[in-house]
Amino acid sequence: MKTILAIFKAYLILSGLFINATLILVVLLKPGFAYKAYEHGINILAAKAPGVLSVFQTPAKTYNLNEEIAQNFEPWKPLVHDSKPAKGIYIGTRSFSSLTRASASLRDGETLHIGPGTYSEPLIIKANHVSIIGRGHVIIERTSAEGKAAIVIKGSHTLVENLECRHIAVRDRNGACIRLEGKNLRINHVYFHNSQQGLLTGSQPGLVEIDDSRFERLGLGGRAHGVYVGGGQLTLTNSLFIAAQDQGHEIKSRAARTFISKCVIASLSSNDSRLIDVTGGGRLTITDSILQQGPRSTNQDMIGYGLERNLYTSNQAKLTNNIIIMEREGPDVLFHANKELPPLIASGNVIISENDIQLSGANLIFETRKEVGLAPYPSLPSLPSN
Repeated sequence: MKTILAIFKAYLILSGLFINATLILVVLLKPGFAYKAYEHGINILAAKAPGVLSVFQTPAKTYNLNEEIAQNFEPWKPLVHDSKPAKGIYIGTRSFSSLTRASASLRDGETLHIGPGTYSEPLIIKANHVSIIGRGHVIIERTSAEGKAAIVIKGSHTLVENLECRHIAVRDRNGACIRLEGKNLRINHVYFHNSQQGLLTGSQPGLVEIDDSRFERLGLGGRAHGVYVGGGQLTLTNSLFIAAQDQGHEIKSRAARTFISKCVIASLSSNDSRLIDVTGGGRLTITDSILQQGPRSTNQDMIGYGLERNLYTSNQAKLTNNIIIMEREGPDVLFHANKELPPLIASGNVIISENDIQLSGANLIFETRKEVGLAPYPSLPSLPSN
């Protein structure tokens, strides 16, 4: 009898070890399957005994992105060029009945003035050295040209100033407020929001400069983003890049040089991906800015650097004098770089993260907002006025 009990006991031990080992292998080799099995089991238990799980579950946090944005940022306001901005659409002394006709009539060196109002007509810009200026509160919405964007720029050396653009969508799921097919673009005081994409360029856009602008709730399916520059050089100053959506990046750059200064780049509670994705390496500088990755970001990386092919030959990444707040629920990685590239140069940054941050250079690292004197989430610090 003792022999039988000993054999039975050994069987239980060995079978238990085998089952546990099998479960561990499944989790390691097939994590997606393991998670689905776990979720299925939880759902069955919840259906049969709904009161049982409440003992173990922590109530899910709720977020209101609209309230978070309103708490941190004043509503966008257009520039005031004149005390009484002229109505209508005009180039010099010529007036037009539509944006489409006006843009088609532009000649090299001219300026298109757009009076206050809401327009649902696209623009195709073929001339060079032209300016598109909003006079008063100008809104362009729910339109596209060539299945691409609200404003398609085929010419070079273009200025776009003082416009609001919203609700742009196309069949290819990459509808942009501006699609740059020419070279050299300056964007000043624009507000692009609630569209598939804010700015999209080709692979050779020359110099793209964005100043005093706001890109908000842009992105679609992880392929459209707030700003997506395909090459050239990108300079972003004094601007807001807020709450990219549907796994979009706030900024995606394939430029050889990406320079970011005095900007706020923040997820809040959007389901964005990386804040900044500089895919081919190159020279990246982020300075005097505020970077915040929120609790619902779908990507653990805050900044990606050189993670795709076709790396540039001249590469350097610098983070200086920024306030960096890492608040993703789960793993958080400040800087994920291709191992072939030079190490990150970081100095003068204030970093808040509950995760262990391994960073060389003279930086201050804190675990909580309270330690550094910042208000609780979702408040963001203000950029210095000077």
